[in-house]
Amino acid sequence: MAKAKRVKGEWKRLSVQAAAFLLQNPMLHRFFLGSIETGKTKSVCMPGLNCYSCPAAVGACPIGSLQATLSGGYKKPAFPFYVLGFLLLFGLTLGRWICGWLCPFGWVQDLVYRIPFFKKIRTFPYEKYLRWLKYAVLGVLVIGLPLYSALKGVLTPYFCKLLCPSGTLFGGIPLALTQYGQAVGFFFWWKIGVLLALLLLALLISRPFCRYLCPLGAIYGMFNRISLTHLEFASETCVHCGKCDTVCPMGIDPTKQFNSAECIRCGRCSRACPTDSLAVRFGLHDR
Repeated sequence: MAKAKRVKGEWKRLSVQAAAFLLQNPMLHRFFLGSIETGKTKSVCMPGLNCYSCPAAVGACPIGSLQATLSGGYKKPAFPFYVLGFLLLFGLTLGRWICGWLCPFGWVQDLVYRIPFFKKIRTFPYEKYLRWLKYAVLGVLVIGLPLYSALKGVLTPYFCKLLCPSGTLFGGIPLALTQYGQAVGFFFWWKIGVLLALLLLALLISRPFCRYLCPLGAIYGMFNRISLTHLEFASETCVHCGKCDTVCPMGIDPTKQFNSAECIRCGRCSRACPTDSLAVRFGLHDR
């Protein structure tokens, strides 16, 4: 049974991820009541893929808010000034550090990957092409189809309805279990299948949803090259031992791709580096 490669201090990041989940979803009693928290803060976006329909959530998902604004969920279609400003702010300051430290479903995938399984797969042929799927998801399910539905006068958040595993795990399943009289249809079981497929993949491949399908990761990744939170690499002290490469959860080589849109700034590479040639920093940097 293969185990995920362990890195010193990883428990600290997992603890931060757990704390981030609780900060975004503090109303845990709602899981037993079968109702969704509806306080005033629900109109405020959270940085990670944290579902609005999670009973315990006190904020909104930026992807869900973007779809709702575009498709007329807030009375009529509108330009998403607030959501784009929110994404711009967090993208420029944190980039995909959010994916590595604050996203609830990223945390779930990290935990699943730590379960011993027959073989862990770091990467595979042509895998780099699959990584472009998340941009297609962003363009089609998050932007294109919601705009089209707005023309038809129908609110349809396609990403939430067809794909989002975070919404299924933290929202759909708890509500289905507590609202016993609620009928569940085809799309519920479809998303259960998507969730199970992603969790099974997460036993083999680290963070498959983040790598291939997450539209929020696609957005934040666009800012990685210019984000204040960045990965620094000192080539003059690197001994090319390859340790950083083998522990990267996103399957990239940090010494060659430290500005990559795929890097989630988790810090595993810097903690594994014997010469401290890699480090996650905050501030202005050379591009």
